[in-house]
Amino acid sequence: LAPSAVGVAQGMASQMESVILEEDIDENYEPTEDEIIEYAKWLGMDLEKDKQLFWIATEGLKAPLPEHWKPCKTAEGDIYYFNFTSGESVWDHPCDDYYKKLYGDEKSKVAAGGGPRPPPP
Repeated sequence: LAPSAVGVAQGMASQMESVILEEDIDENYEPTEDEIIEYAKWLGMDLEKDKQLFWIATEGLKAPLPEHWKPCKTAEGDIYYFNFTSGESVWDHPCDDYYKKLYGDEKSKVAAGGGPRPPPP
């Protein structure tokens, strides 16, 4: 961890009164149906037409943070994500863009008649 990134993070944390959280990964975690539906909607899925693509939402909910990213909590209780290498901070999980793109790619395959990629085992 670069000293400058630590300084930026500490400065940002103290300025915003944020708390740096640790990601707790439960390898047995399975999202609930409600969580999957909520994330599927957030990704832009049609809850009736895109059911065969819900595996993308499930996979996205289980995705760990990429290297150098940590969740942080503001004084108001809002969660954001901070990259300790680049100094970048974002409100949405850093993997969300990947899953939005994956959904778009798989939806295009279905529309072209090729069918979606099967869900991972």
